[in-house]
Amino acid sequence: MDRSQPSTNPSGLDALVRELDILIRARYPLINVTTFEELRFRRLMAAVAQLQRHREKGLFVWSRTQGLRQVGGPGAGAIERPIPDTQDPLSVLDHLAQAEQGLYVLCDYGPYLAPFGQPEPLVVRRLRELAWAIKARPVTVLFVGPSFPDLPELEKEVKAADLPLPDEREVEAILGLQLARLEENRDVRLAVDARTREQLAQALLGLTETEVENALAKAAITFRGIGPEAVPLILDEKRAVIRRSGALSYSHPEPVDHLGGYANLRTLLQQAAVTFSPAARAYGVEPSKGVLLVGLPGCGKDLCKKIAAGIFGRPLLDLDMGAVMGEGGGVIGSAAMSIKRALAIATTLKAVLGLSEFEKGVGGLQSSARSDAGETARTIGGLLNWMQEQSEVFVFATANDVRQLAPEQIRQGRFGQIVFVDLPTPEDRRDIFRVHVAKRGRDPQAFDLDQLADAADGFSGAEIEAAVKAALLDAFMDGERELTTADVLRRVRAIRPTSEVKRDEIEELRKWAREHLAIDAVKGQPAAAGERLMEF
Repeated sequence: MDRSQPSTNPSGLDALVRELDILIRARYPLINVTTFEELRFRRLMAAVAQLQRHREKGLFVWSRTQGLRQVGGPGAGAIERPIPDTQDPLSVLDHLAQAEQGLYVLCDYGPYLAPFGQPEPLVVRRLRELAWAIKARPVTVLFVGPSFPDLPELEKEVKAADLPLPDEREVEAILGLQLARLEENRDVRLAVDARTREQLAQALLGLTETEVENALAKAAITFRGIGPEAVPLILDEKRAVIRRSGALSYSHPEPVDHLGGYANLRTLLQQAAVTFSPAARAYGVEPSKGVLLVGLPGCGKDLCKKIAAGIFGRPLLDLDMGAVMGEGGGVIGSAAMSIKRALAIATTLKAVLGLSEFEKGVGGLQSSARSDAGETARTIGGLLNWMQEQSEVFVFATANDVRQLAPEQIRQGRFGQIVFVDLPTPEDRRDIFRVHVAKRGRDPQAFDLDQLADAADGFSGAEIEAAVKAALLDAFMDGERELTTADVLRRVRAIRPTSEVKRDEIEELRKWAREHLAIDAVKGQPAAAGERLMEF
């Protein structure tokens, strides 16, 4: 038995400790861990420093406010031992260059490498020299903080490592620890059976350790204890955390019968959901990567994402690519960090990840070198690599103007299928009318759906919904009488559909779908060259 390996770890951090141990033993001189969870990372490093092979090195932590301090290892003692003359960002590098051994954690060092968004040549050069100097020594420098600049000068010297969000085992361990603490408080009532404990753990999944503790504390104060009633509150707290991330929004799934038409799309989604089942994986079936839904505005692409979440039985997390990356693809603020955190949350929750306006998010790839020194290209590249390598998340991307998309952004391996959503067929229009009439508490059988479908030729799903909603208001204003087919027909005839206004753009989109062999959401097979996918 290798005594240097952690034998037990109830918090579920074994894999993270092993990964850091391997990187250190592989003599990576500089390691960057971009995370908000500094305290959690420092506990991880304390566990690494306790391994037999690292025990004599010593563990040191640096911050600009307190300088370098020894917090573990030989000579550390019960009180942290400060190292003099190491508060300055350059002076600490000078000290590390003379170190014979040690594990050094530098907190929030990234901003000193690129203040105001531009590299600081002196600090960058000193860091490169440090990497060369300690490469042959048992010295490892680890950077931890919410941000770290992606500088080409340090690309070969700095190894990036991930600190994933707490997984199910770790969340269960944190939950157990917090419940044990609450149990000691006589004023707190605990009513947590096995079922409630499982629900609490699932509700907390996707939060950081601090957020887990805060959510449980809020529930305990609100209800004077923890029980089944705490689950909805914790879910609301998680939705608030997701919204505050600035990149994600949480949406409730929709039942399949809320989608009118597009029978083949529903079939494709049901088949994709099967690929994530344990039986399919055991059989050797690879999970579906996702789908790119291309179509006209108003044809129900956003609704289809919610339908997909309902079919998969998973939460829907929507990442608005246009908002995060900026109109035209320019990186705004901390877009890279926002996307990285969004992907971490989606992976932990095993969610359906919606990528709205995918073409806007990745549209700035070609001009990135001129506009922002390649920052957008690196961010997009990270997203595309994640899409190709991950196997736990179903990605549901939507796009309107697909002419901005490059072939490498939509090739096989990143999406399982490309699906084209054209204007609804007569059968689809009939089904869409049925759905919207029923959603408003009316009996679809009381309406002439065939007549409505014929009158709405060229309409999108959104335009059909608008006609039903307007007709319902007319009936209410007219003495709150019952809605009729004539009311809806009158509103249909008052709408000029987008298909009449943007006929040329629609034809270009259909041409793109034919050239890329996109699967038709209704017919189920790619259209042959020269064939119209669907007629008005």
